[in-house]
Amino acid sequence: MHTATREAVRPVPKPRTTMQKIGNALRLSKKFSWDYKDFETPTASHFGENIKILFRWQGSIYCLVWKEFLVYMSLYISITVVHDFALTDIDKHHFEDLAAYCSKFVSSLQIVLLLGFFTSTAMQRWFSLVNSIPGTSKVTAYFVNSLKENQPDGEAIVQQYARWIVLSWTLVFRLVCPGLKEVFPDLMSLQNEGLLLEHERLRLEMEPSVKNHSLIVVNWNLGLLRVCARKGMYYVPADYTKNLDCLMLFKKTCNNTIKFASKNIPYALIQAVTIAVYAYGLASLMARMPSKLAPDGTWESTAVSFISGYFPVANFIPVCKLTLNYPWRIGNTIAVFALRCAL
Repeated sequence: MHTATREAVRPVPKPRTTMQKIGNALRLSKKFSWDYKDFETPTASHFGENIKILFRWQGSIYCLVWKEFLVYMSLYISITVVHDFALTDIDKHHFEDLAAYCSKFVSSLQIVLLLGFFTSTAMQRWFSLVNSIPGTSKVTAYFVNSLKENQPDGEAIVQQYARWIVLSWTLVFRLVCPGLKEVFPDLMSLQNEGLLLEHERLRLEMEPSVKNHSLIVVNWNLGLLRVCARKGMYYVPADYTKNLDCLMLFKKTCNNTIKFASKNIPYALIQAVTIAVYAYGLASLMARMPSKLAPDGTWESTAVSFISGYFPVANFIPVCKLTLNYPWRIGNTIAVFALRCAL
């Protein structure tokens, strides 16, 4: 049996205040200060009801990519200004040839297929992470309800079991959530908060891999379940097996979360998508409607060339494809929002 379960069970501060501190720390984060509870889902009860979602700023795609969009528009208009006021007629001939080549390149590059595959892979990964988030209420509540009443040290045993559950949960999400890592940067901070005792901290520090800390704490709870079974503290002997199943399921979800944190999307896939998207974006900067060549050999601006030069209506779809290069931002937002809901 583990050293932590051999020692006398002692009362410790309840972990409720610690969970509230974790939740408040994430809710005060400036990056994720919005909440979906204030969002009204559009319906089809009235004409144009779904259009309202296009004008929402908080939690939208606009607040994620507006900087990149402004950079793209600035470069596009700057190239048009150089074409209209800085190039000679001969240089404009070369510019029009380059613009025609870029237009052909943009139309032939099947970036939609590549982005669709990458986006689906990234979003599936984050949704799987959300589904694998371990919960602390079920495993704790089942243990509490399976114990007999008026047991010696019963309250202390329940508090220790719940504390170890919350401790293992916290150790897991310190690897995933940067905000939680800031709240508890090391094991000493967990000890100061009351989640970890001194002898437990020393035992965890003996383990070189941080990823195994939460699994070690779960093993302490396994030992505590065996102690309760030997003392006959359950209503029926079968409660030990049911508690064991709940705890092993909790351990499995913790392990799955650690796998998501340690095994990222392959860098080769990210590099391929990044190169393709930025090549597509640079080519779309030059892809525009050609100017009209006058009979005397000079270039004259038409209404269509002026609009396409300063207002890239035809390039709206390439701009949207370029902004889709940031699906991991959306996925990270979803993951942190789900973590806040778990609190």
